[in-house]
Amino acid sequence: MRAGKSNHDGSFTLFYRDGWAYLTVEPPSPFGRPVYAEEVENRMRLLGVPRVRRRTIQEIIEAERGTPEPLVAWPEGRHLAAATHVHISDGGLQATVTVDRPKRGGAPPVAADIERELKAAGVTHGIDQEAIRTLVAKSVYGTPVIVASGTAPVHGRGRRVRYHFNTDRGKPYLLMEFGRINLKELNFIEHCREGDLLAELEAPVTAVDGRSVTGETLPAETDTTSDRLVPGPNTKLGPDETHLYAACDGNVRLDRNRRVAVEPVVRVKSVDYETGNIRFDGSVIVDEYVADGFVVEAGGDLQIGKSVGKATLKAGRNIVLRTGANSNGEGHIESGGDLYARFIESCSVHCSGNVFVEEAVMHSHLVVGKHCVLTGRRAEVIGGNLVVGGSLWCKKLGNFNEVTTRVDLGVAPDVLLEYRRARESLEAKQEELNHAEDQFRKLQQAIRDGHTEERVFQAKNQIEDAIPRLSREVDQLERQLPELRERLRARENTMLVVEEMIYPGSAVSFGNQEYRVPDNGARKTVLRPGRKGVMESGFDPRNKPLLDFDALDSEENK
Repeated sequence: MRAGKSNHDGSFTLFYRDGWAYLTVEPPSPFGRPVYAEEVENRMRLLGVPRVRRRTIQEIIEAERGTPEPLVAWPEGRHLAAATHVHISDGGLQATVTVDRPKRGGAPPVAADIERELKAAGVTHGIDQEAIRTLVAKSVYGTPVIVASGTAPVHGRGRRVRYHFNTDRGKPYLLMEFGRINLKELNFIEHCREGDLLAELEAPVTAVDGRSVTGETLPAETDTTSDRLVPGPNTKLGPDETHLYAACDGNVRLDRNRRVAVEPVVRVKSVDYETGNIRFDGSVIVDEYVADGFVVEAGGDLQIGKSVGKATLKAGRNIVLRTGANSNGEGHIESGGDLYARFIESCSVHCSGNVFVEEAVMHSHLVVGKHCVLTGRRAEVIGGNLVVGGSLWCKKLGNFNEVTTRVDLGVAPDVLLEYRRARESLEAKQEELNHAEDQFRKLQQAIRDGHTEERVFQAKNQIEDAIPRLSREVDQLERQLPELRERLRARENTMLVVEEMIYPGSAVSFGNQEYRVPDNGARKTVLRPGRKGVMESGFDPRNKPLLDFDALDSEENK
């Protein structure tokens, strides 16, 4: 190159495209070095391009047009081209193109190349020309690019109900991967006022067929059934029966029959001698505390803002304890739905749904119909007895003092408790029978020894009458126990997940299967019931197991 910024030598490009070798020659500046035919011939030999007359090359050089000129047919150069791959996905609603980077001597693709490959793949509808131009201009290689989109069918349907309130409140486990549950924000009660619009029937939707990227018709389905607005308690229909309104102030929700209902709500500052016990068919909100010895019963949800001590709490649906409960062994909590608490200490708890605890469950007796999940910084289960129909998830089970902590998992609590009652009854009846038989033998010996007093014969006759009855009761219980024990098979998806440590002194059972905790404990452990016993694996925080909440909900609804 000569001195001067505007001076440059001539240059050329030799590349394959569509079965031909093309030559592009850029002329030099007035003082630049020209392109020589020998240079082009050397490049042709290097790439394997068939030979041509030197005069043909020279004519292209002398023309100095700066545009690709066909030089010679070269079908063998196809391997140098930029391969284009077309993929049709999403049921024919999308086509993507992935372009491989061309090898040396292969031309970059042009829009016509992409369009030709799309046509060969049968893509004719919804082609995005702008996307193709951008792909070519920016030389996007190795990355799928959407270049065609079909038209999705619009499925027809009858009238559907549109709700104007949250129909699925308080389901944090569906929204988060066991992050900390914010009890301050959790609220099962949604207030409405008389006259508020609660639900309406939407207009029906007409079915419209779609079209795939290959031009095929995607038929739209049609569901002609329509929903009806059925007024629940404390609601009323508008004149056209397409709008549903609140008939009073209260908590709006869906009842068990999926009807919109408004229930009254009682809200008090605290429950103590000023209010007395509260028993209410609707939902109850206690802003502060429930004093020792008091009872709060709600037919709906129950929410308590501060402390709960030696009290009795009962709710037909969910209970939210924003701080927690410490009952010193004298409190009882019963929930027909889910239970949420910061901590539970020295309590008796019976929950038909799931139990979610932020920090700790300590020295308590819990009967849980579904899962028990501890989610906070501590997430400890220390002491007590947990009967959980589903799975248990925590960080620590037991503690270094080896406090006895028993966990029974995977079996419906009523089944397990029935088995335990039958076993305890059998032991008691057997002991009573043994005692009666011992007494009978002693009385017989006393009679043989000459003790013929009336009271001795009366005692003997009473015991003699009792022994057959006790024997029948023992036999009946002995027949029942194997049947009840057979029902103690843990659900397949049950698991115990302990993120940090299972301490010695803990006892874990999955129905009939027991897990023996090693003398030095077990770290980061996942336990599951298996065909031949409890299966043990490690806990990997990067690949956490999943708890199936929906399966237990479906089982409950059968």
